[in-house]
Amino acid sequence: MVVKTIVGEAVPGLRGVLSTREADLDAAARDFGNRVRRRPLAVLRPADAGDVAAVVRFGREHGITVVPRGAGHAVDGQAQARDGIVVDLSSLDGVGEAGPDAVTVDAGARWDAVADAVLPAGLTPIVLPDHLGLTVGGTLSAGGFGGTSHRHGCVADTVRDLEVVTRSGERVTCSPTGNAALFDAVRGTQGEHGIVTRATLALTRAPGAARRHLLPYRDLGTFLADQRRLIEDGRFHHVEGQARPAGDGEGAGWVFVLEAMAAFDPPHEPDDRALLAGLSHRRGAEETETTGYGDFLRRAAPLEARLRDTGSWQDDPHPRCNVLLPGRHAEDVIAATLAGLTAADIGPGGGVLLYPVPTERILAPHAPKAAGDAVTVLFGLQRTAPRGDPDALERMLRGNEALREAAAAVGGVRYTAPTAFHEARATSGTRPTT
Repeated sequence: MVVKTIVGEAVPGLRGVLSTREADLDAAARDFGNRVRRRPLAVLRPADAGDVAAVVRFGREHGITVVPRGAGHAVDGQAQARDGIVVDLSSLDGVGEAGPDAVTVDAGARWDAVADAVLPAGLTPIVLPDHLGLTVGGTLSAGGFGGTSHRHGCVADTVRDLEVVTRSGERVTCSPTGNAALFDAVRGTQGEHGIVTRATLALTRAPGAARRHLLPYRDLGTFLADQRRLIEDGRFHHVEGQARPAGDGEGAGWVFVLEAMAAFDPPHEPDDRALLAGLSHRRGAEETETTGYGDFLRRAAPLEARLRDTGSWQDDPHPRCNVLLPGRHAEDVIAATLAGLTAADIGPGGGVLLYPVPTERILAPHAPKAAGDAVTVLFGLQRTAPRGDPDALERMLRGNEALREAAAAVGGVRYTAPTAFHEARATSGTRPTT
């Protein structure tokens, strides 16, 4: 079927724009990963969910792949469609007025826009990803993890209801009490059952300030044990961590940094001594800062800005890999993986993420988790490969595959979306959203 037929005749009644401009096709043929290129026939910028439903029905009728795309942060071409139609959900980016405990937003809205809309009302989403440039729909389709997941589960656990375009092209509203099977099916399942077009997100009161502690460790086991202590006793509002190559003077290997944040309302300062009691980090090497709560939520923005200034964000390949590990096997898999890595294997601007979440907190029935263990540990290699170095890229990809195999061998699972700088899926005949 030729493009002219698609644009001129085959999808009547669209309120949005179905484009075949070269620039639009080229943009839709790439993603944040910068290594996969699949050129579509057309790109739809829908005016509403009705446009999405019409294109999904058209794709089913004519055997044309329809793939939704949000912010374009997929890393393996999941939101691309060779000779298909890409639905650019960024045109559906509305954020409603915050109610007392919820806000309704379009799936293409980014989390920074949601935060900007609700923080002035003294409210915040219950769980947020580290990178606020991700879209709401993509995050919900992946599950979504953040620093408050140890208290509240994944992002998909905090949604009240969804509007979904199903694989058959129906536009359906679902919730725990209406179309509950669809509601459960679409959350955290990489878009296998439909494209999320709108969501009502639960909100909670936003604190006025954040006390952030960065606690260094040289021993992985001690680091993981302290992380587990914190997610069990709940003394901090936000808990996550990173692994960083040891710097000059620290010897070879890795430094593990436990990031913990206590929220508060000035002038009622948190008791830092009580918060850090019983932890085994390196004394005297910790970093502590106090910021406004909104500034804390946007803490990843300066890194992104620096990487954009160098062109790395836009142009370098990003062969990233995230797995969810059973807690009892996490130390072995992480240690074995990091033993074979150097800073060059992560790349400039990259990082290693370590998120512990009590598995029982992940309530969405099909969201990814490490079944059979009390704790699910997200282990993410956020790699950046140098432009023009295919050998380095290939080494990183082989390393990613080895990590996935190691995770599967101990009962872990692959997590497609990134937590910090992570992505998701959605579908029609379809695939992901980001």
